[in-house]
Amino acid sequence: MRRITAIFAPVLAMTAAAVFGFGLVPAVASGLALAAPATGGPTLWVSSATTVTGNGTGCAHPGFNAIQAAVTAAPADATIKVCAGTYTEQLQITGSVTIDGLGNVIVQLPASPVVATTACDTVSGAGSDQDGISICGNNVSVTMNNVVVDAAWTTTVCNDNLYGILVAGGATLSFDNSWVVAAGAYPLNGCQGGIGIEAGMAWTKPVEVGHLNMSDSWVSGYQKNGIVIDGWRSTGIIAHSTVTGAGPTPSIAQNGIQVSDAGRAVITATRVSGNECDDTAASCGANGLLDVQSTGVLFYGAARGSEVVDCRLSYNDIGAYYVANAAGIPVKKPQVTFTGDIFTDNRYEGAVLDQGSASITGSSFSRGAVGIEVLQYSGQNGQTFGSYSVASYDHFADMHHATVDVLSDRQQGDKPGTFTITHSDIYSAKVLDNSKNLPIIHRFDTK
Repeated sequence: MRRITAIFAPVLAMTAAAVFGFGLVPAVASGLALAAPATGGPTLWVSSATTVTGNGTGCAHPGFNAIQAAVTAAPADATIKVCAGTYTEQLQITGSVTIDGLGNVIVQLPASPVVATTACDTVSGAGSDQDGISICGNNVSVTMNNVVVDAAWTTTVCNDNLYGILVAGGATLSFDNSWVVAAGAYPLNGCQGGIGIEAGMAWTKPVEVGHLNMSDSWVSGYQKNGIVIDGWRSTGIIAHSTVTGAGPTPSIAQNGIQVSDAGRAVITATRVSGNECDDTAASCGANGLLDVQSTGVLFYGAARGSEVVDCRLSYNDIGAYYVANAAGIPVKKPQVTFTGDIFTDNRYEGAVLDQGSASITGSSFSRGAVGIEVLQYSGQNGQTFGSYSVASYDHFADMHHATVDVLSDRQQGDKPGTFTITHSDIYSAKVLDNSKNLPIIHRFDTK
């Protein structure tokens, strides 16, 4: 059985496997509906200078010395101008505002962070959430421009509910030209907590919905996952951005972007790299069925219609992993699509396709062990239906083990399926299939 770990906080019990390890896409075109950015309210000023009465008039004459004080005082749709400096505070935002950083603006976690107290953080099942920034509330729309979030806890902290930014309760975050540079224990300590941006929480009662609209931004320094879009109706539009893991690390199996539990995301023109696990104690390794591996982009029971377009997935254990909801109905038509993507220098697999159906079109695979790996396994935590994925118009070069590999445990109870590849160029290693009932159809057109 393959072992893949997705993180839901608390950590989801292991099921099928264990990975634990262009212009902005319009919401209408992608089918994702996001709230409009906050506009039209008054302007409030924040800086370290001596405050004046009222909202302030500029960096030299601010109305506030702390961002949270301005957020608390701000009426709906206000703009908060934050002047250059480091602001050591946790933010709780429950109204629509724009936070506009002027110069080098850093929001830094206090030395002794506290548990967040918004309705999203105290809902049943949420756990003891400690957020750098908590954004909570139905129809709440928050825009952050030119802001650096540094949510580094001390390395002694082990908590599955640590978020750089949490977006929940139906709220929307527009994260533009901004950075998350740390989220979770630092240095890494191997605990399954520390998410750069978490939009939605499927494990709460009721399910917390979150929406992320991210462009021209960066996420790094996370302990577990860079970005998570989780839960029914939660959505993400991620464009022209970069998500970077710790690289080869013995501490933990990281994931760059996770879309899970019926969450839905459209990811375009984005780079995801540096998610590689060297933790031998946790059985991280190269075996596609037995070992734990880190993933650049992980679709774990994601909603139909999620897309990855014109992205570069490189220097991960696996570039992308797809598995349909094990408790859902069998699917034979693509639920998640990859189009025009570059899978390069992923050390084990470019893409891993588990049960369900995904489509990979017009993409390139180069330098790594396996281009596309299709999994088949039964027994406890085995697949509940087969794999029926497809690939077309793809290019493969310099794979040193297999261009396409159907990897089966060859056990009684293995679910039948197919993998269809057409109109593709293979200048690489052989095509392998050790299964009894998951044939590769139309293996290649040129070689």
